[in-house]
Amino acid sequence: MTADESQPKATVRLQPRPSKEAMHALEDAIARVNGDGDYIARALAESLLAERPMTDEPSLTPEEAEYLISSGDFTREEFEDIASRVRRGALPAGAANALVAGLHRTMSDDDVRGFLDLNDPELNDFVTEGRLYAVEVAGQRRFPWWQFSLSSPGKLLPRLTEIIALLEEEHWISVSGLMSTPQDTMVIEGKHTPVEWFRAGGGIDELEEILETQRWR
Repeated sequence: MTADESQPKATVRLQPRPSKEAMHALEDAIARVNGDGDYIARALAESLLAERPMTDEPSLTPEEAEYLISSGDFTREEFEDIASRVRRGALPAGAANALVAGLHRTMSDDDVRGFLDLNDPELNDFVTEGRLYAVEVAGQRRFPWWQFSLSSPGKLLPRLTEIIALLEEEHWISVSGLMSTPQDTMVIEGKHTPVEWFRAGGGIDELEEILETQRWR
């Protein structure tokens, strides 16, 4: 063991409550988005409250950590860097980041009513009957963008009702990622995203196969 390895590692002193400077930076970042600031803040709070406190998470024993390092999957430096980021909150911060990115790709009730030329009862019927994919975030109904298509009949993605029926068990953020990611099984002169696939007239079986594969991983 070298002299450096024998020295105790420096630990990061955690500060669970953010400083005023950090909160001001967050407020400025939310304002820069130029959306509904209160709504974005509530959505972030809801996302973080859904996460388990990090003190509740099981930690690796020294023996388990040493095994991972000796297995060659990580160097000691890589493992310590990952462990430090997890202790500081990288996982809940990542979840909140994914939420905000997902919200940018959604539409409000007002947006959808204007886009599809619907009134309130008609919009509610579309959701109830599974003709539109809606999710609730921080007490507000939102409509992920991927289901809309200006070039398609009714301005909706072809086979949308069938698609929605397949997505009932999936989290909407994961669904948004899936619908915008090229898939190996959706090939028409190259790989396509599910959105591109359905706009080009692709079948529903390929999406069902992808979802089944993901559920069995």
